[in-house]
Amino acid sequence: MKKLKLVLKIFGVVIVILLLALAAFIFTFDPNNYKDTITAQVEKQTGRDFDITGDIRLSVFPWIGIQVEDVKLSNAPGFSDEPFARMSQLDVKVMLMPLLRKELQVDKVRLHGLFASLEVDEQGNNNWSDLAKQEQDSQQQPTPPQTSDTDKQPPALAALAINGVELIDATVKWTDLQNNVHSHLSGFSLTTSAIRFNEPVDVELNTGVKHNEPELDAQINLTTRLTFNEAFTNVLLDALLIKVTADAPELFSEQLDLLLESNINVDVDQQVASLNNTRLTALDTTVHTNVDVSKLLSQPIISGSLYTDDINARDLMERLGIEPPAMASETSLTKLAYASTFKASANTIEMNEIKLTLDDTDITGWLHVPDISQPVVRYKLHMTPIDADAYMAPVSEAPADEQSPAVPAESVAEVDAGDAQDDAEIELPVDLLRKLNMEGELNMDMVTINKIPLAEILIKTQAKAGILRVDPLQLKTLEGTANGSVMTNVKGETPQYSVALKASGIRPGPVVDPMLVGVFGEQQVTLDGVANMLVDVKTNGGRVSQLKQAATGKLTFDMAKTVLVGVDFEHFVRNVVADYLAAKSLPVPAEWRGQLRPQTKTAFNRAHASAVIANGDVTNPDLILDSSRIKITGQGVANIMRNDLDYRALVDLKPPRRQTTADKLLDEPLPVHIHGPFEQLAYDVDTSQIAGALSSLLEAEAKAKINKELEEEKAKLREKAKQEEDEVKQKLEDKLKDKLKGLF
Repeated sequence: MKKLKLVLKIFGVVIVILLLALAAFIFTFDPNNYKDTITAQVEKQTGRDFDITGDIRLSVFPWIGIQVEDVKLSNAPGFSDEPFARMSQLDVKVMLMPLLRKELQVDKVRLHGLFASLEVDEQGNNNWSDLAKQEQDSQQQPTPPQTSDTDKQPPALAALAINGVELIDATVKWTDLQNNVHSHLSGFSLTTSAIRFNEPVDVELNTGVKHNEPELDAQINLTTRLTFNEAFTNVLLDALLIKVTADAPELFSEQLDLLLESNINVDVDQQVASLNNTRLTALDTTVHTNVDVSKLLSQPIISGSLYTDDINARDLMERLGIEPPAMASETSLTKLAYASTFKASANTIEMNEIKLTLDDTDITGWLHVPDISQPVVRYKLHMTPIDADAYMAPVSEAPADEQSPAVPAESVAEVDAGDAQDDAEIELPVDLLRKLNMEGELNMDMVTINKIPLAEILIKTQAKAGILRVDPLQLKTLEGTANGSVMTNVKGETPQYSVALKASGIRPGPVVDPMLVGVFGEQQVTLDGVANMLVDVKTNGGRVSQLKQAATGKLTFDMAKTVLVGVDFEHFVRNVVADYLAAKSLPVPAEWRGQLRPQTKTAFNRAHASAVIANGDVTNPDLILDSSRIKITGQGVANIMRNDLDYRALVDLKPPRRQTTADKLLDEPLPVHIHGPFEQLAYDVDTSQIAGALSSLLEAEAKAKINKELEEEKAKLREKAKQEEDEVKQKLEDKLKDKLKGLF
């Protein structure tokens, strides 16, 4: 027993001596004495200069840790003089005893003043590839074989306790001279509260960001409460809040304040994730969404809902530096909103319960893309009434000298027909159209265009194997209906097009009125009435000129009661005759000059025209405008290759006049030749028929006058002869009486 006590006593003394020796080593060991050794090893491994100008401090018990200050690694040769990396302070401490229980307890981790400069030169070489190569070489060194996969797995932590992370004042620079890209992450800080499994961790991140193209200067702040489990398979970001303040003059006309709020939950074991109560706000625009993700690690399926608060689109465009289009209504584009549910996978998209609001109009329905790769598209949409006039450019009264009215031909400068020919190439997404498989239907309650309401509009669209059809295209007006179809075929080398339309009771004014601009001089002329129309046109080509040249088809246009507002053909004919008489120094009826005002419109009982399209010409052989006062017939050709017109009309006033010569000249049909480029039409009036009629009338008047004068002379002679005869008779009677008196 005494010997045992002696052994234990000696063993105890040895332990004490060893502990005292260890303590003496710990308290007398100075790691700074090994700076040169550490520096040499780093330089050997990296091939770069490495400096430790601050102190190195070690701790062993109860915390095992290291604190290093002022460390710098130089840049690669051929790059800037800035260091590749440096840091002001690194402080990491781990509690020693809990490690034996597989528990990790860490004091607050501090990293201050981290700096990194990532650079790419003009040839595309970077300043980190040499370090990556050395890392790869070290990984290729032979390693001892491991007996099983189990040996490769790190032991799971029984507990985790970190008193927090403090990353302060970090800077990362990105300089790409090859692409002229310069980015700068500055003032980066990341701080957390104590970190433990299954307990919320307060996280805050702040940084500044600068970028040169496009120019950007931003501040970013992120806060959240982070929770994760021992296996890091369940992660919760609660009350996530990201604030961004940015100046980007090339993108926004003012400072951008962006706010993102969300709650994110990821469960790797269940392969699900969710973003709940997510809200993104910027430029007074707010988007709300809730998103669920299933099959997270295999074939993710995303579903959820999305909606926006009301958006002033006009104001948003201005704040984005985009000039809003000029529109007839100042309130257009002041209310825009969207809402829908959605579901998507890698190759499918479904959008249901769609509601798109544009001012006072709602578009509702659904849109599905069951196969994005083709793509296959299906949709059905409904639109409430919309006033399209409110979104048109405002009508401005152009000064007369800015208009291009029809003028007499002698005052028109010659126009190079080649300048008018439009040969723009038509760019179609041919590959997409050939793959597109689409079926859809759009129903519109009412669309008002040029103050004309078009109701019950149905547009059905089908696309398959390179053929896109709109069939039917149906609508109703207050007085009629229209039914048509449109086809685009890109199956072959040359795109083909066709348009067919059958309309009854349709007001053609909005289409015809622009064609009448300038035809009757400065006077604006419009067409009022309802028409029946047939259109059947086909063409093909890749350029506008080819479409014009290849166009073939027929047009038919019929109207009953028709009014041309702004023109008086009788007044026009009267002025032509008056000008002709004045030019011949012949008298003009006084009432023709100033007393007879032109009517504001000309009414017709019937209007008819047809046209044949072929070889770049639109030929009209049979224009008829007929009324009780006037009849106009015409025929001519519009060449759509040269964009010019050659048209001859005959204006015939009725009923016939039977008064003066001037009145009778109005009875002569007046030929009018309208010709020239569309943008500057000219007209000639053929007065030869008036001249011939005037000559005949004047000759007849002269003969009548001569005959009248002759008859008057004859009457005078007869009267004189009679008087002389009476006088002779009287004398003879007197003589006879005298002789008789002598007898008695």
